[in-house]
Amino acid sequence: MTLPLLVVLSLLNGCAEKEKFIVYGSPQNESEVETLIKEEDYVDRSTVIQYDDSMLIAVQIKPWEKWKKTKLEKKLQKKFEEKYPNKDVFVSADYKIFYEANKIKKDQMEDNKLSDKITELKELAKEET
Repeated sequence: MTLPLLVVLSLLNGCAEKEKFIVYGSPQNESEVETLIKEEDYVDRSTVIQYDDSMLIAVQIKPWEKWKKTKLEKKLQKKFEEKYPNKDVFVSADYKIFYEANKIKKDQMEDNKLSDKITELKELAKEET
Protein backbone atom coordinates (compact mmCIF):
# COMPACT_ATOMS: atom_id res chain seq x y z
CA MET A 1 0.00 0.00 0.00
CA THR A 2 2.77 2.46 0.83
CA LEU A 3 4.91 1.60 -2.20
CA PRO A 4 2.37 2.86 -4.79
CA LEU A 5 1.85 5.99 -2.70
CA LEU A 6 5.60 6.66 -2.61
CA VAL A 7 5.87 6.15 -6.36
CA VAL A 8 3.02 8.59 -7.05
CA LEU A 9 4.45 11.20 -4.68
CA SER A 10 7.92 10.94 -6.21
CA LEU A 11 6.47 11.32 -9.71
CA LEU A 12 4.49 14.38 -8.69
CA ASN A 13 7.55 15.89 -7.05
CA GLY A 14 9.61 15.30 -10.19
CA CYS A 15 7.00 17.07 -12.31
CA ALA A 16 6.96 20.19 -10.12
CA GLU A 17 8.11 23.26 -12.00
CA LYS A 18 11.47 24.61 -10.93
CA GLU A 19 11.94 28.28 -10.15
CA LYS A 20 12.29 30.21 -13.38
CA PHE A 21 13.36 33.57 -12.00
CA ILE A 22 15.73 33.66 -9.06
CA VAL A 23 17.11 36.83 -7.46
CA TYR A 24 19.88 36.30 -4.92
CA GLY A 25 21.69 38.86 -2.83
CA SER A 26 20.35 42.22 -1.74
CA PRO A 27 16.54 42.17 -1.98
CA GLN A 28 16.23 45.93 -2.48
CA ASN A 29 14.69 45.77 -5.97
CA GLU A 30 13.94 42.07 -6.36
CA SER A 31 10.41 42.38 -7.75
CA GLU A 32 11.46 45.13 -10.16
CA VAL A 33 14.30 43.00 -11.56
CA GLU A 34 12.01 39.99 -11.88
CA THR A 35 9.43 42.08 -13.74
CA LEU A 36 12.07 43.41 -16.16
CA ILE A 37 13.17 39.88 -17.01
CA LYS A 38 9.64 38.52 -17.33
CA GLU A 39 8.89 41.25 -19.90
CA GLU A 40 11.31 39.54 -22.26
CA ASP A 41 9.52 36.56 -23.79
CA TYR A 42 12.75 34.99 -25.07
CA VAL A 43 14.07 34.35 -21.53
CA ASP A 44 13.33 30.83 -20.33
CA ARG A 45 15.07 30.94 -16.93
CA SER A 46 17.22 33.43 -15.10
CA THR A 47 19.33 33.88 -12.02
CA VAL A 48 20.22 37.37 -10.81
CA ILE A 49 22.91 37.91 -8.21
CA GLN A 50 23.07 41.36 -6.64
CA TYR A 51 25.99 42.40 -4.49
CA ASP A 52 26.74 45.99 -3.49
CA ASP A 53 26.91 47.86 -6.79
CA SER A 54 27.22 44.75 -8.96
CA MET A 55 24.50 42.80 -10.71
CA LEU A 56 25.13 39.51 -12.52
CA ILE A 57 22.24 38.35 -14.69
CA ALA A 58 22.54 34.82 -16.05
CA VAL A 59 19.77 33.78 -18.42
CA GLN A 60 18.80 30.79 -20.47
CA ILE A 61 17.30 31.68 -23.82
CA LYS A 62 14.34 29.70 -25.17
CA PRO A 63 15.40 27.03 -27.68
CA TRP A 64 13.97 28.72 -30.78
CA GLU A 65 15.76 31.96 -29.94
CA LYS A 66 19.26 30.53 -29.32
CA TRP A 67 20.57 31.49 -32.73
CA LYS A 68 20.08 35.15 -31.73
CA LYS A 69 21.72 34.64 -28.33
CA THR A 70 24.34 37.40 -28.63
CA LYS A 71 21.86 39.97 -29.92
CA LEU A 72 19.35 39.18 -27.15
CA GLU A 73 22.10 39.25 -24.53
CA LYS A 74 23.12 42.76 -25.64
CA LYS A 75 19.48 43.90 -25.66
CA LEU A 76 19.01 42.73 -22.07
CA GLN A 77 22.37 44.27 -21.05
CA LYS A 78 21.31 47.65 -22.47
CA LYS A 79 17.90 47.46 -20.78
CA PHE A 80 19.42 46.82 -17.34
CA GLU A 81 22.17 49.43 -17.78
CA GLU A 82 19.52 52.05 -18.58
CA LYS A 83 17.38 51.02 -15.59
CA TYR A 84 20.31 50.79 -13.14
CA PRO A 85 22.96 53.29 -14.29
CA ASN A 86 24.70 53.29 -10.89
CA LYS A 87 25.24 49.50 -10.91
CA ASP A 88 27.87 47.43 -12.68
CA VAL A 89 25.56 45.19 -14.73
CA PHE A 90 26.73 42.02 -16.47
CA VAL A 91 24.36 39.87 -18.54
CA SER A 92 25.26 36.44 -19.88
CA ALA A 93 23.28 33.84 -21.80
CA ASP A 94 26.09 31.29 -21.50
CA TYR A 95 24.99 28.08 -19.80
CA LYS A 96 28.23 27.77 -17.80
CA ILE A 97 27.65 31.20 -16.23
CA PHE A 98 24.01 30.27 -15.53
CA TYR A 99 25.10 27.02 -13.89
CA GLU A 100 27.74 28.74 -11.73
CA ALA A 101 25.27 31.48 -10.69
CA ASN A 102 22.80 28.83 -9.54
CA LYS A 103 25.61 27.10 -7.68
CA ILE A 104 26.34 30.36 -5.82
CA LYS A 105 22.69 30.60 -4.79
CA LYS A 106 22.60 26.97 -3.72
CA ASP A 107 25.80 27.26 -1.66
CA GLN A 108 24.63 30.52 0.00
CA MET A 109 28.08 32.15 -0.27
CA GLU A 110 29.24 34.72 2.25
CA ASP A 111 29.59 38.33 1.13
CA ASN A 112 33.39 38.34 0.98
CA LYS A 113 33.48 35.29 -1.32
CA LEU A 114 30.53 36.49 -3.39
CA SER A 115 32.37 39.50 -4.77
CA ASP A 116 35.35 37.35 -5.80
CA LYS A 117 33.10 34.76 -7.44
CA ILE A 118 31.20 37.40 -9.45
CA THR A 119 34.52 38.78 -10.72
CA GLU A 120 35.65 35.26 -11.59
CA LEU A 121 32.44 34.60 -13.56
CA LYS A 122 32.80 37.85 -15.51
CA GLU A 123 36.36 36.91 -16.45
CA LEU A 124 35.20 33.41 -17.44
CA ALA A 125 32.55 34.86 -19.73
CA LYS A 126 35.07 37.19 -21.40
CA GLU A 127 37.46 34.26 -21.94
CA GLU A 128 34.81 32.22 -23.75
CA THR A 129 33.85 35.13 -25.99
